[in-house]
Amino acid sequence: MYKIIEQWIDYIDGGCNVLKVDYQFFKKELSLDIQVFENNNKYTHNILFQNVASVYFNGGDGDIRLERVVPEEFNWQIFEISYHPEGIGNLSNPIIPEYQSNANFLIDINRRLIAVEAETVSFDSKQFYAHKVWEHEQ
Repeated sequence: MYKIIEQWIDYIDGGCNVLKVDYQFFKKELSLDIQVFENNNKYTHNILFQNVASVYFNGGDGDIRLERVVPEEFNWQIFEISYHPEGIGNLSNPIIPEYQSNANFLIDINRRLIAVEAETVSFDSKQFYAHKVWEHEQ
């Protein structure tokens, strides 16, 4: 459908529903099934992040982070998605200095953030290389 990651990101960022999110720890994969509405038509797509180096999840601002969620009561949507070829910069904590991350995708689903650092991303099985080596990783 599209030839580069940025075109897919622009298409998805236009608005879509999230049907499913699945993280496969042992495969290092994060998968999202989405549904885009365009010209009175529904299109279902799969986004697959592979060789995931890190996944960061934040449940929202303030007290909302700890609220219980009933998934069926929400219309889950991607509010914003962005791609950063060189990453967003080092995410680290001095308590665990050996664990660092440089997320190259940010996904806001109903004000919940998923930051993903992945080597490749596939949109409907069309795979793209997504990770540029960050200078601090060398």
